[in-house]
Amino acid sequence: MKRPLRIGMIRYLNCLPFYFELEKKCGEQGLETSWMEASPADLNRALAAGEIDLAPVSSMEYLLRQKDYFLLPGIGIGSDVFVRSVILFSKVPLNELNGETIAVSRESLSSVTMLKILMKRRLGFKNEWVSVPQDIDDAFQRYQAALMIGDVALFYEPENWVYKYDLGKLWREWTDTPFVFSLWTLRRDCALECGAELRKFCTLLKENRSRHLCEPERLLKNALGVMPDEKKFVSMLGYFVNLRYDLDEEMIRGLLRFYDLAFRENLAPEPKPLEFFE
Repeated sequence: MKRPLRIGMIRYLNCLPFYFELEKKCGEQGLETSWMEASPADLNRALAAGEIDLAPVSSMEYLLRQKDYFLLPGIGIGSDVFVRSVILFSKVPLNELNGETIAVSRESLSSVTMLKILMKRRLGFKNEWVSVPQDIDDAFQRYQAALMIGDVALFYEPENWVYKYDLGKLWREWTDTPFVFSLWTLRRDCALECGAELRKFCTLLKENRSRHLCEPERLLKNALGVMPDEKKFVSMLGYFVNLRYDLDEEMIRGLLRFYDLAFRENLAPEPKPLEFFE
């Protein structure tokens, strides 16, 4: 390979086990890399445009352009039940949102699609949707409910009472499957051009993830300077415990259920069999 491997980074806390010390590890192994840090939506766009080679993009992004991508095997971001960082905030109870226009974060793709499916298929509601910045208070000035993701959703502390609905929990209650929010996805042209480098990177990525998830307390201390006696330490630690960073058979079952429902609701093309980089 005559150029660096171009890697996308999501700037959310949930990706910390992937990225902390990873660039250093790549350098130590002689793997030349360049990094782009952005929101999930911006990484989706960059991967589709060929500006980066691989990234943990929205699971919907893979479905929308399966012919262009491979998946890295055994790795992703999902939740068994509670996800805590994909939240529908509402001024009224969920059962009163039928017919309302709901604000959805413009940084999200998979979560927005999942919410549309849940509102229509699970609840039988008809809603309108408007894409907005990641600002809950601003969205509440105009709309009854707002879907927010990432650190904004995780750490939001409202001044007034709001209802909070965790989409991971809503999905599990309805489908009895986990939900896969993000997949490590790479461009097919890069797989042909940079196969050896990608295999080395995949190994380093999985080793890095496993090491940090085995010692999340050390990760929070060394990466963020968060100590056990701080209030946010317990919240962050619990967040990592709730998330899943693998892509096993159960996670794939939930992913395929999501893809099938997205297709049935005309929100995505018909899914093809998943294709993994080898």
